[in-house]
Amino acid sequence: MYNLCLRYAQHQQEAEDMMQEGFFKIFRDIRQYKGEVALSSWMRRVMINSALMHIRKHRKLQLSQMSEEAIHDPSMSTESPWDTEREKAILQMVRKLSDIQQTVFNLKAIDGYNFKEIADMLAGKEATMRSHYLRARTKLQDLLKQELYQDER
Repeated sequence: MYNLCLRYAQHQQEAEDMMQEGFFKIFRDIRQYKGEVALSSWMRRVMINSALMHIRKHRKLQLSQMSEEAIHDPSMSTESPWDTEREKAILQMVRKLSDIQQTVFNLKAIDGYNFKEIADMLAGKEATMRSHYLRARTKLQDLLKQELYQDER
């Protein structure tokens, strides 16, 4: 869960805050878990919602109110995607994106949501989410090219 929060956070302390808020909600709302999905999937869903709420509350994400409704969690591996130095460098590049681009990129590319689901979660339009995602990808490609260019020197 920490690695999930780390993807949405701008720094380690913020990830720890997101995780703490998420676990508080998990323990508070455990009675709502009905066993329809795996417990780990339900926990990931709560943790993602918690991270999104944290961003909205603390970073003033420029979106209309984000929904805290239940969202569908794709089956994801529980292994950390940030184990190698290269992957940590990519995480640093993702953190250079604007809050909205970082959030949409994480939800789409990492967590596997489609644009309609992302638009519902962030209370925005599907076309707007596509635009943020494409801008995030373009910026990441530019950052990657800069990094590769520096390595060739």
